[in-house]
Order: sequence, then structure tokens, then C-alpha cells
Amino acid sequence: MLMTTQRIALTGGIACGKSQFGDFLEALGADIIRLDDLSQEITTPNSEGLKELTAAFGENILRQDGCLNRKMLRNILLNSEDDKAQIERILHPKILKKMQGLQEKSKKQVVIVEIPLLFEKKLAYLFDSVIIITCDDGKQLKRLKNRANIDEKTAKQMISIQISQKNKIKIAKLMKNYTVENNGSIYDLKQQAEQLYNQLINL
Repeated sequence: MLMTTQRIALTGGIACGKSQFGDFLEALGADIIRLDDLSQEITTPNSEGLKELTAAFGENILRQDGCLNRKMLRNILLNSEDDKAQIERILHPKILKKMQGLQEKSKKQVVIVEIPLLFEKKLAYLFDSVIIITCDDGKQLKRLKNRANIDEKTAKQMISIQISQKNKIKIAKLMKNYTVENNGSIYDLKQQAEQLYNQLINL
């Protein structure tokens, strides 16, 4: 009997706990592909991605060691819709190509892609189902400020460029979905990961 690989997206609001949940699923046996990691891989020194970014925005986006200054690129992205669109035109096709290559190579039954902007970039069609991680708005803001060591204004700006959590949940209901509320402890989140993984491997 041939094993059917499930292509599952893992998404949710920034700082709601996607990566932690993905870590738990990976420990249980799922393949986890993180688009943030792929973004770093395609912008290493001498890569096409970094060369195109430098051509577009100048060498001031580079650190002294020749690596991309991600904080500076984030500021450019947040401050200009046109620049944001240009950054995405450069990076997104390369990221998706790499993602699809990894999905095809996987030998696991459950292949999960952590993709923060799944709905914003209308990429849900690439997946069989979606796991959406949510948390209270207040917890989200506090976690983001602490994680990124940024002020409240910047944190709110970063949250505002994404679709709201409420609307993400609404969109997720249009496809096969699993909603995980991350308002408790790490232990609670781990238990939810175990329950969901057992459900997925027994489909």
C-alpha cells in the first residue's frame, strides 16, 4: 500500500507560537519546512537572491561581513508598500521553488510547511489542509515585543501588515483545517501537538 503524503500548511499570527508548535510536530516525526529558514538560505552571500536585493536597494542593506542585514530589510519592507512588493517579487518565487522541491523529496507521511503569510499571499491552494495557531491579541503583542525586543509601535505595525487572526480563522474554514489555541503553557501546546499528530497519522 502506497503512503500518501499530506501537504499541510502551518500558519497563524506573528508570535502566536507557530514555530514552537512546529518543533513539537517535528520531534514527533513530521517533516517541517520553514519558509523563514528558506528565505535565509536564498539570501546567503553570493546568492542570486542577495545579488538581486543589493541591485534593488544598494549595498547598505549588507552587514560588514557581506551578509544581509535583515533588520534593515525589515525596516524597508515596513516603511514602503512599493519596496515591500519589490522584495516579495525577488524572494517569493525562489522560496516557493525550494519549498516544493523539499516537499517532493520528503519520505514522511506528514509534511508541514510553516508559512506565516499563507492567506496574505493566497497560497492555500498549494496545500491539502491548514493548521492555524491562534492566541489572545494581548498575548500576541506581548510575546512579539519580548521576542523581537521592539517597542509597542513597531510590534503593532508588524502585526498590522498581516490579516487579522479573526479573519485568518474565517478563511481557514474554507478548507480542511485544524485550529490550535495557544493561550496556555508550553506543556498545553505540546499536548495539543501530540493529539493532532496522532490524528494526522491515522487519517
